[in-house]
Amino acid sequence: MSHLPPHLPPEYGVAPPLHDEVRRTRKGPWIFLLVIALLAVGGVMYGPRAVDAVRDAVQQAEPEPGPLSVVPESSPAPAKRTVVFEVTGTGKAFNVTATVGASIHNEAGVTLPWTRTVEVPAGRASESVMLVVVAGSDGAEVHGKYTIDGATVREGKASGPYGVLTITDS
Repeated sequence: MSHLPPHLPPEYGVAPPLHDEVRRTRKGPWIFLLVIALLAVGGVMYGPRAVDAVRDAVQQAEPEPGPLSVVPESSPAPAKRTVVFEVTGTGKAFNVTATVGASIHNEAGVTLPWTRTVEVPAGRASESVMLVVVAGSDGAEVHGKYTIDGATVREGKASGPYGVLTITDS
């Protein structure tokens, strides 16, 4: 049985909302960028370990050369390697991250075309290479590639609003 007078509506005892309608923000692009950043950092940190594990497994599977086999001499590796990153397209890219070993270059609001040249010592430090491009909000197509010592290693493309291009050699 209700203790309210009969002439008052049942909502009379209900408290009004404490807050007006909360302004909602679009969290989708920020969450997406956070995921991409975490993937990039993980690739940089753990990519060389994965490459080493695969290389060790392949070396263990290869038979040892016999006493009569001839092993061709290879030319010595260069002391430095030159990695060139290129991103083409129209308009602006939301973000470009180029990574070689421990060298990371990150730029936001990049006008295309964009190029970055990085020289690194030859060896393990230059084995992990990654290019991550987030297209702009206009959805234009972006193309990316990187070369090592003049030879194209990887290339790709992405399109759509905030489309993501990730190419890696680790």
